[in-house]
Amino acid sequence: MKRNWSFFAGAVAFVVLAACSDDRTTGPAGQEAFSQYVAMGTSLSMGVQSDGVVYFTQQQDWTKLLSHQAFAQYSQPLVAPPGCFSPLIAPLQLSRRLSGISAAANAAASTPDTTCALFGASTIPANDVAIDGANTYDALYVTPETASVEGVKRRRQYRLVLPAKTTQVTAMMQQHPTLVSVELGANEALGAASGLLVPKAGYRGAASAGTFVPNAVWQPVYDALIDSVKKTGAKVLLVGVPKTNGFVSLRTGDELYQDRAAFQNFGVIISPNCQGNTNAIFVPIKVLNTIGAAQATGSAQTLSCADTPGAQDNILTPGDIALIDGVIDGMNAHISSVAQANGWAYLDMSAVWTQWVSRRGPFSVAFLLGCNRPYGQYVSLDGVHPNLQGYQEMANAAAAALNSTYGFAIPSNSQAVLTSTCP
Repeated sequence: MKRNWSFFAGAVAFVVLAACSDDRTTGPAGQEAFSQYVAMGTSLSMGVQSDGVVYFTQQQDWTKLLSHQAFAQYSQPLVAPPGCFSPLIAPLQLSRRLSGISAAANAAASTPDTTCALFGASTIPANDVAIDGANTYDALYVTPETASVEGVKRRRQYRLVLPAKTTQVTAMMQQHPTLVSVELGANEALGAASGLLVPKAGYRGAASAGTFVPNAVWQPVYDALIDSVKKTGAKVLLVGVPKTNGFVSLRTGDELYQDRAAFQNFGVIISPNCQGNTNAIFVPIKVLNTIGAAQATGSAQTLSCADTPGAQDNILTPGDIALIDGVIDGMNAHISSVAQANGWAYLDMSAVWTQWVSRRGPFSVAFLLGCNRPYGQYVSLDGVHPNLQGYQEMANAAAAALNSTYGFAIPSNSQAVLTSTCP
């Protein structure tokens, strides 16, 4: 049978262009709520992947994907390449960022990584006002002029995302939003992954000494931020905080011990104290730094799984895990109750992330260093932030939460579960 291939190709091109265009005139129930959707949040709502942010990682963020599924336009303050900072590149054994510098180098001293410019013509604030590293206090009070913003990267990101004398909250309110997502709280707890658990007495000054923000300090600030969200009259999606059982990069000491022979190929001796050890090891720092030290010195390095009390050793005991999860449980209970009290949607982030852990394979140091997706199907090269597929899972869950609460009909973009993610 003769086929008209030119007609077929033209039809396919038309369908693809129609599917990819942001200039939609019709869409699912709920599309109108996205006419002025504003996302506040952390690196997870900015689009960080592989310890970096650049325009193509931002366009794979869950807030962008959610808008696309709603057939809605959505603007972002896109960061020019190589990024601010630039992402890590695969495989991890190369120890390189997209900018070309070593992953072990100080990116804050790298000119390509600190240029931090917008990509093309952008008007700020955009729909996405989230900023890497932001906590709840930052979203409510910090502007590009705030002197206490930590680090070169964050100071320059504020300049890219927010107009002068504007916070995430005021940038959101200025846009008269019809829908607001609030994804905050993760950075209040993330510092505890260092293995040192010291509660902070406050967000600024001497009171900010510590590694995590307890609920008694966080909740009043969160509620103040919520008061501003209420004033907009917009529909709202509140996002919870993932718990430790959702981090694919936490592995028990015994898991490392089971791979001890392979570690020797990289100059690392796994201590006998790792056998049967249930402490959680934060792989992106503890394991990779030990391998890096072996390569740099040419001498074998021993990786111990024993916790050192009072030290930032990137080791969490079962007691540490229980404490951190208790803090996060308190945060999520409050966020969920606020959503319920106001008739808003709530996204349970822990339910999404724990699936990624259940689908990962056994730990392999060779896999970690040599594969393009060393942390599995859903997580990027830093072991914390999602990749495109992880962000898509978050977008699907967000759509489901909005559909359930508001009667929307935003479609899901389902993904097949891969049996292998290497290479």
